Amino acid sequence: MNNKRKQALAAGVCMIAAVSLLAGCGPKEIENDYVKINGYTDLEVSEITETEVNDETVDSQIEQIRQNYATYTEITDRAAQEGDMVTIDYSGAIDGVAFDGGTASGQQLELGAGGYIDGFEDGIVGHTTGETFDVNTTFPDPYENNPDLAGKDAVFTITLTKIEEVSLPELNDEFVTMVKGEDTTVDDYKKEIRDILESQAEVQDQTQRQTEIVDALMENVELKEYPEDKVEEYTSLMKEQYQQIATSLNMEYADFLEQYMGMDEEAFNEEIDTQVKEYVKQQEVLDLIAGEENITVSDDEIDEWVEQNAQAQQMTADELKEQYSEDELKEQALNEKVISWLWDEAKVTSESSDNE
Repeated sequence: MNNKRKQALAAGVCMIAAVSLLAGCGPKEIENDYVKINGYTDLEVSEITETEVNDETVDSQIEQIRQNYATYTEITDRAAQEGDMVTIDYSGAIDGVAFDGGTASGQQLELGAGGYIDGFEDGIVGHTTGETFDVNTTFPDPYENNPDLAGKDAVFTITLTKIEEVSLPELNDEFVTMVKGEDTTVDDYKKEIRDILESQAEVQDQTQRQTEIVDALMENVELKEYPEDKVEEYTSLMKEQYQQIATSLNMEYADFLEQYMGMDEEAFNEEIDTQVKEYVKQQEVLDLIAGEENITVSDDEIDEWVEQNAQAQQMTADELKEQYSEDELKEQALNEKVISWLWDEAKVTSESSDNE
């Protein structure tokens, strides 16, 4: 064989190899009777900022707990100051005209807590009980609560009806024992709070990753048809749950939907149908990937999922297990493991690299 024929044959072999290699690196397609997935590895997702739990986070949570046990003493011999709880009546106007949502009576607020627009709370400081006065403010821009008010100047006429001094309980063993209902120490209580916050952070971060992965994954999914048996099963379960809530509130189902869900039964059924079908579709996709990649969960992994989510919701593992069947717990734990696997296989990009 002369050199030219050898070179041509070698070139042909290389070309075939290259084509085969490229074909092997293409999106992996899998399907069942209900969905077809046109690739599920190398999904493009954005990096999430992991939730940090530190000493400041723990102290802030404990401070909130102390606030829940605050005592209030009415003050009549001095003006209002930052940190006081005040009760006020007020009416707001823009260019002399009252606006919707700008009037209230018997409103309580803690001065300095930042619950109102800039300037409102500061304008109350220094006034005494019984005084009526005006406070000039400007609504922030943008202002999500009411975009029509964004950036506008307003005058609030305020009557200060009560000033109360806020006293927080001392953070000591006696206090945390009272909160817990059992003997404990401040150090042990702080550790418990940290453990809860860390579990909540892990669940929150996993939820963010799941949103990123599922959004990217579902773009590659073709729906063939819905598994009607599963749609009917989940629809029945959801309706039953809402009916139980209505019963627990001693309400007729239709009245409950109208008052709490803001819709009649026909509209609510349509909403449930949409949610259930989307859930069932996603579940078919995750189950299909789990089967293809031989992803399974052990009893220990299910128990770990239960422990973490129970702690995040501040309940015991047994209490969480009462809310789900064994199959449902296994499904949730498996879903999380598939999501984690997909995340590891994905192309994760940071915001900084996106902007380059």
